[in-house]
Amino acid sequence: MSDSLRLLRAMNGIHEEDVRMAERSYYEKKNGRHIKAKRLASLLIAAVLLLSLGVTAFAINARVASPEAAERVALEQIEEWKHMGLLSPELCFEGPADDVFEFSEREGGSAWYGRIFRHHYDVRWYFDWEGEPKYGCNLTVDTLSGKITMASLYAVPDRDEEPVKEVSFLGENGEEQLRYYYDNIDDIIPADMTLDRFCKGLADYWGFSGYRLQKGPGAQEPDISLDGNTQLCSLPDTYGNGAYVEIFFEGDQEGTPMYLTVTRLPGHSCVMIGTGHTVG
Repeated sequence: MSDSLRLLRAMNGIHEEDVRMAERSYYEKKNGRHIKAKRLASLLIAAVLLLSLGVTAFAINARVASPEAAERVALEQIEEWKHMGLLSPELCFEGPADDVFEFSEREGGSAWYGRIFRHHYDVRWYFDWEGEPKYGCNLTVDTLSGKITMASLYAVPDRDEEPVKEVSFLGENGEEQLRYYYDNIDDIIPADMTLDRFCKGLADYWGFSGYRLQKGPGAQEPDISLDGNTQLCSLPDTYGNGAYVEIFFEGDQEGTPMYLTVTRLPGHSCVMIGTGHTVG
């Protein structure tokens, strides 16, 4: 099979055999009669058009070639995640992105398990501590696939929300100050979202066939459960260190772990999802 047909089969579901069959049918008999040449010619033309349009669609829609395209694709993919049920319906980012950065392909160091980061754009919207805007994010958009490969999603609590924890510390002037923590993870992901449902959705989105979970270096506390029915919003938190869960996707970079972190931070909450996969 030619490389171009392999690509089309993988990306658009167009099978080489379909084109070959149409070609052979032109010369074969059906029930002792030749199929009308006009009908078969139309079939061949349609097959050629389908292939050519598939190449064009792949070139236009899958490649992110500018900061403006990266911003547009990032918003489209967030809507796709919401449609898949991975994110809360209320989550949104309005107006132009605050920052868009382009990064060349590189290999991460030991802190990233040596995973490969393809050429990508980082698209960022910043939240405001007063809640306008309520949401912020840092999204990594792969330039070839057009998919989000890493996401840090932030949400500040509503104005009338009560803190679940307060911590005192000494400010620069030596006076005691307080930091407040809120339990508003469900502003980012649905309150009933489970580990299994979330990771299954990510596997489907990235094109993996499966996954397994294990506790990350920052989540070794005995009460952190990796039961698939565990709700993400109920994962225990060390308030700053987060409930760090490692995800191993089947078909990933030779078992390189990806991460899922649910964290309450002073004045806001955060969900971080990371992958540097080579497929999808």
